[in-house]
Amino acid sequence: MRIDIHIHFQPPELLAYLATHAGHEPYWALLLAPNPTTGQPPAAPDADRMLVDMDRAGIDRAVIQGEYYRQHESCVAANDRALALQRRYPERLLVFATVQPADERAHDEVQRCAAAGAVGIGELNPYAQGFRLDSPAFLRLAERCIDLNLPILLHVNEPVGRYYPGKAVTPLVQYYDLAVRYPELKLILAHWGGGLFFYELIPSVRRALRNVWYDTAASPLLYPTADVVAVALRCLSPHKILFGSDYPLPLYPRRSREPDMSAFLNEIMALDIAPDIRDDLLGRNAARLLGLMPPAGGSPENPAPHQKTPTLPHLPVTATTPVAAIAAAWPATRAVLDAYGIPWETVEVPFWEPLNQAAAARGVGPEGLARLINDLDTAIRSENETP
Repeated sequence: MRIDIHIHFQPPELLAYLATHAGHEPYWALLLAPNPTTGQPPAAPDADRMLVDMDRAGIDRAVIQGEYYRQHESCVAANDRALALQRRYPERLLVFATVQPADERAHDEVQRCAAAGAVGIGELNPYAQGFRLDSPAFLRLAERCIDLNLPILLHVNEPVGRYYPGKAVTPLVQYYDLAVRYPELKLILAHWGGGLFFYELIPSVRRALRNVWYDTAASPLLYPTADVVAVALRCLSPHKILFGSDYPLPLYPRRSREPDMSAFLNEIMALDIAPDIRDDLLGRNAARLLGLMPPAGGSPENPAPHQKTPTLPHLPVTATTPVAAIAAAWPATRAVLDAYGIPWETVEVPFWEPLNQAAAARGVGPEGLARLINDLDTAIRSENETP
């Protein structure tokens, strides 16, 4: 079974809409602007052309990913388009629904789309949509997806190298923090996870990311195919790699700007890797993840019973309690940390950094650390006693 887990449906009418309503969805309109060097508009295949391209590539099923829109209404319209296509071609197309996590209506939209047959949520982009992966709104959405057993596909890109339209700035560590916070959440990190997969060479990181998959969307624009697949197979279980093309994005623009699924798939087919591993990459991994076939024995698709791991410390605060966890558990402590000059937002400090290291890095010695811990405990007691 060949499955492309990452395509987009961008028919001509959508491009025409965004061209005249760029103020409504400026980020996606920027991505779909005409090529600045050639003046050519992006490809806009209709559903019939998309199915033809799937047939030519030998793709049995494709997963339509939603665009990362800022407006809830845009997400609903995209979901309606995708779900209508799924009803029209139920044996060929699957749908991930898109939502704006910052909008309180996102939860109802997830429920609506899941009831209509959506098999996941995505593609979401924290930078483009203006939310943070540790924001209360997004964490509630993640918990809803855990309850519904829906994977979330997140846009990720490499933090180094050249700029290109759509290259976001969300730090890789925030995706890692999310996986640690919710180990039972099924996460798909697009575009090779921006290189996060490399750190799975560290055993503790591999355990923390045991329920994370990586797709290959847009890979030829970023990496030599043979090299990145070889490196990934050294770092990862082969069950964690999902073929995705990012169709209709042209992956070989120097050859052609026409939409195509064949060239990239054929590159992978030509690699000198075991047939079973190649079949896993090109479809079986996605089929297992999406429940289209049983999980492989010992693979990460069924890593552990779904129990939420406690992430917040308990009283009293100790020298080794992570700063970010203290601030998350007890908002009253944030003023104390500010007074000592210790950052507490995870955008500035890793979630794992203990209080004693953070204090020492700001010139706070052992006596000052004892006062800091006492001040934090006082703030916590005051917060707990407040009705």
